[in-house]
Amino acid sequence: MSIHENQTINCPKCANEQNAEIWSSINVSLNPEGRNKLFDGEINRFKCEDCGYEALIPAPLLYHDPDRKFAVHYFPAESIKKINFLEQFDLYGKLNVGDKLDFDIPEYMLDIHIVFNMDELITFVIFREMLLEFHQQNQDSPAPSMN
Repeated sequence: MSIHENQTINCPKCANEQNAEIWSSINVSLNPEGRNKLFDGEINRFKCEDCGYEALIPAPLLYHDPDRKFAVHYFPAESIKKINFLEQFDLYGKLNVGDKLDFDIPEYMLDIHIVFNMDELITFVIFREMLLEFHQQNQDSPAPSMN
């Protein structure tokens, strides 16, 4: 499921109060337009209606693609300085899901790639899409010689 909601935000430059759409999750299989919005720089972007100030809204964003079986989670870089954020991960940077869930979760969601930059999120999505395409095109090809 994709999750987004409107929130009231004050412009950091002129203090104008206005609504902004904040996305916390994009399921590209259910909402392919979410991918397009992300790639067009329209996800979690603030543009002040009064002064024109523009900025990324520093909100965590989960991007997942059930069809391609991968997930990537963006967190604002300042998150890494917070103890309650760090406590969510094991020593190897994997989310501590453990026995906390009382429902089944797809296996690919247990290995979420973590990023701290929106450009890195987009680059990772492109990488995973291209990787899948590459392997699908080459699945019938003989393995390369190691000579």
